[in-house]
Amino acid sequence: MENFCKAGKKCNSCHLLNLSYEEQLRYKENICRRELGALCRVEPITASPLTQGYRNKAQFAFRREGKGMVSGIYRADTRSIVAVERCALCTDRANDLAAVLCRLFQSFKVTPYDPYTGKGWLKSVVIRESSDGEMMLVINGADKVFPAKRTFTAALQKAFPALTTAVVAVNRDPVRLFTGKVSEVLCGTGTISERLCGERFIISPTAFCQINHDQTERLYAKAMELMALSGTETVLDAYCGAGTIGIIAARKARRVLSVELNPEAIRDAKANAKLNGVDNITFTAADSRLYAKELAARGESVDAAFIDPPRAGCTASFLNALAKLDPQKIVYISCNPVTQARDVKILSRLGYRAQVCAPFDMFPQTNHCESVCQLIRSDIKS
Repeated sequence: MENFCKAGKKCNSCHLLNLSYEEQLRYKENICRRELGALCRVEPITASPLTQGYRNKAQFAFRREGKGMVSGIYRADTRSIVAVERCALCTDRANDLAAVLCRLFQSFKVTPYDPYTGKGWLKSVVIRESSDGEMMLVINGADKVFPAKRTFTAALQKAFPALTTAVVAVNRDPVRLFTGKVSEVLCGTGTISERLCGERFIISPTAFCQINHDQTERLYAKAMELMALSGTETVLDAYCGAGTIGIIAARKARRVLSVELNPEAIRDAKANAKLNGVDNITFTAADSRLYAKELAARGESVDAAFIDPPRAGCTASFLNALAKLDPQKIVYISCNPVTQARDVKILSRLGYRAQVCAPFDMFPQTNHCESVCQLIRSDIKS
């Protein structure tokens, strides 16, 4: 572990450092077998191409140390910052940019935020990278005042010319310190672009994007394989985010109906569809449950459905509404096999049978596991 990360024991974000990578894969595959093995066939887990430096999204916090400042990571489940010179899960460029920022913040006398006292301005920074090499910096501050922003931006661009864009976000949340609403673009356009499964996507500062690019392509390819679209289907894409899986599916479906609660994500999704020339997809900013209920009330149905909810999984009311739309096939993407298994059991009572679960190691060194599950109507032969 010491060779992997010197701060591993203090940070506690990499839960599985005591295991070899082969042991990590067995551990995660066994989680899926334990939760879903009695419900369907569980395939061998797909290993990540990279086990270090795979994160395309890095998050750093800052604190005073003596007369200086250090960058680091919040210790898991606490507000204490562990100084981390280089995070082994982040890319070299993200670590280099964090070091540059630490020096510049200190030079420009930017005060770190103290979550215990509520004093200070700088809450965190988020660094996002695309497979095309573009980089975005989001500086989260406690209010709109950013000291000497023009001279700071000039110094930042000179010190780190690889940076594509930088924005300032205002975050007044005393608990969630990494997400704020963008108040100003310091340089660039405020977005970067990403290529995924042959499509191009614009990534805004608040957009959700899987953090392991190469593994995400494998995951989505498996989801499309399990869906096996023929070109005649109407597909529901619930919890669609910025529209990635829906836009990919639209190439092989008659039409796609995408729904997402976050209006900013829907705005990004519409822009992404236009960017890729996809016109057989619609996006609605709404609660997925209410949207499904409204479709069913109008007498509409869908042939297939993708669902990709947050870690908490789906609500029973959404699953009931989904079943009323009568999809013949459901592909469920999850970052939590426990809640996925719970929801699959609910769907089984609603007339669906799980066929296969395919685990993917999206987050090496941590205990998190992604999985894709295929379900079909019980009266449809597999």
